[in-house]
Amino acid sequence: MKHLKAINQKARLLEQAAGEGRAEEVVAMSAVVGCTATVDPGWEVDAFGGVGSLCQPMEADLYGCADPCWWPAQVPDVMNTYPDWGKDAPDLTQDWRKLGSVFPGDKR
Repeated sequence: MKHLKAINQKARLLEQAAGEGRAEEVVAMSAVVGCTATVDPGWEVDAFGGVGSLCQPMEADLYGCADPCWWPAQVPDVMNTYPDWGKDAPDLTQDWRKLGSVFPGDKR
C-alpha cells in the first residue's frame, strides 16, 4: 500500500497503527452503509442475460436481497426491530402470503 496516500484523519490513524504493528486493532465494518455504497456488478442479469433468481420476483429471494438494499422499503433491513416478522415464512417462494405486516403501535 505504499502507493496510497492517507487523505483524512481516519486513514492517517490506520496508517499509523499499521506502521506501529497495531493493525489488528483496526476492525473494518462488516457491511457497507447505505444503498449507494453497494458495489455488486453483475447482479442485473445472470450468465444468459436473464433475471431468473436475481431478486425477481421479490418472493424468489426476498431474504437474500433485503440486506443489500434491493427491497429497502418492503423489507426490514439490517436494523431489524421486528425479529419475528418472517418467522412463519421460512421459504418465501411458497410462504410469502404468511408474512406479517408491520404497523406502528397505536398512540392513543
